[in-house]
Order: sequence, then structure tokens, then C-alpha cells
Amino acid sequence: MTTGDYSTKELLQQEEELVLSSFTNEDAIRLGQELLKLALSQKAPVIVQVRIGEQIIFHSALTGSSSENDWWINRKYRVVEKFKHSSMYVRVSFEEKNQSFEEDSGLDNELYAAHGGGFPIIVSGTGMVGVALVSGLPQVDDHKMIIQALKNFKRAKS
Repeated sequence: MTTGDYSTKELLQQEEELVLSSFTNEDAIRLGQELLKLALSQKAPVIVQVRIGEQIIFHSALTGSSSENDWWINRKYRVVEKFKHSSMYVRVSFEEKNQSFEEDSGLDNELYAAHGGGFPIIVSGTGMVGVALVSGLPQVDDHKMIIQALKNFKRAKS
């Protein structure tokens, strides 16, 4: 699957469907554990991370991941923090305008990466409070892992 299989409309719908009623540090740990469970079940060579604001609440690096994945996580985080949308949404929004994020965003590519794998944690009535992140798979698969984990987390929380 390429990023072209997603539209900004579909990606915005995901963000709207995954709005939470609240999100605490303990919730961040539970979401991180859900991401970790999915990664382990897939034997995925990833790093998973959940942040509230700039604070890293949950971080786990599985076999096959490397410090380069930490670099990608930080770059994806900065994109979500700046644009308040998933890193996949940002990438696709540039693609839909026939632009390249790397060339047309005006941002330092060493610090920002609009690649799937960063997703805003949004609380109803508050807005974005954190970010869920995955790095180590192809970007669409990183994105899908977060979506599945958030769906599982939201279902268990309600």
C-alpha cells in the first residue's frame, strides 16, 4: 500500500473517530502496552512510544529496531506537534497538492519527517494532548498499528 491509498478526508475521519474523553499518564501506559502487544504479536522490529506533551510516558524498543528508529520517532513527533494532525495526514496533504513535504514544507528534514507513524492523541473539549508513535515498519504499516491500538484502547476504555 502506498500513501496514495489514503486521502486526507479518510485520515481526518480517523482522527475524529479516535477522539478520547480523557487521557492520563496511566492511559498513556495502557496505550503503549497495547501498541507493544500488537508489535510483539507481529514480531515487528519497531520502537513504540507514547507522549503527553513533550514528556515520554511509554517507550519500548523491540528486537530488530535501532537508534535510527528513535531518530525517525522524534522527526514524526515534531510533525504531529507542529501540524496537530497525523504524520500520514501531513504527508498525504502535500501529495494531494502535488508537492513534496521534504522540498516544499520549508522545514529541516533532519528534524521533521512526514511519514506515517505519528498520530495525535486528542481529548474532546481539550484538543491534542499527546502523540502515539511507531517506527520500524513501512510507513503505512506504522500508521495502521497506531490506528488499531487506539481502536482497541478506546474500546477497552469505554
